[in-house]
Amino acid sequence: MTHDSQELLALFGKLLQQPVFASAAFQAARFGRHPQNQGRGQERLLRLLATRDGISNAEIAEALDIRPSSVSTLVGKLEDSQLIERRPSEDDKRVQLIYLTDDGRKLISTGRELRDDFSEAAFAGLSTQEQQQLSDLLKKLLASMQDDDIMDSTQRSMAEMMRQAQKLHHQFGNYGRQMRAAQREMQRRGGWNGPWGGFGSWNDHDQSKHHDDDDGFDDDEF
Repeated sequence: MTHDSQELLALFGKLLQQPVFASAAFQAARFGRHPQNQGRGQERLLRLLATRDGISNAEIAEALDIRPSSVSTLVGKLEDSQLIERRPSEDDKRVQLIYLTDDGRKLISTGRELRDDFSEAAFAGLSTQEQQQLSDLLKKLLASMQDDDIMDSTQRSMAEMMRQAQKLHHQFGNYGRQMRAAQREMQRRGGWNGPWGGFGSWNDHDQSKHHDDDDGFDDDEF
């Protein structure tokens, strides 16, 4: 990996460290083409109704791939919030259809405006031409990453990096355990309190001095 490619990775990393940008990017990548699948249950239902207003509970369950009982719960909550309403079907009065209220439409519209405002603000530093160039380059990068040979090589490199990291972790872990064991042993012997920064304690030094004083010789004679 060259210095330039490392810098590119670092720049992408900095972008993804921006929480709002990262969240918006992941949401757009995951749900951009299917907005009805975005967000939590209530939000998903509102988005679905924004594109298919006036549908039954059964149709909602099929579109969102959830249980009928979950649909009933969602509809009840949104109805309590006055974001949706039930109306009898003109074809079959026994069937209740679900519609957005004016408040529900306003909420959806506000959410869209906020997302649009953020995307405009995020790329405001780039001209229209630069945005198009960036889009083309990113598409080219994504296409190259779909190449099996490149992905296999990348996966092998990542696997090797993980093995090396685990090996270093194991080595340093053993070294750390050995050092802690040595420290405990030195402390047990009083070695860490020694006057010379080595083995032996202050008590050992005092006893040695005491023995020198009682060795039967007069120190003044020497």
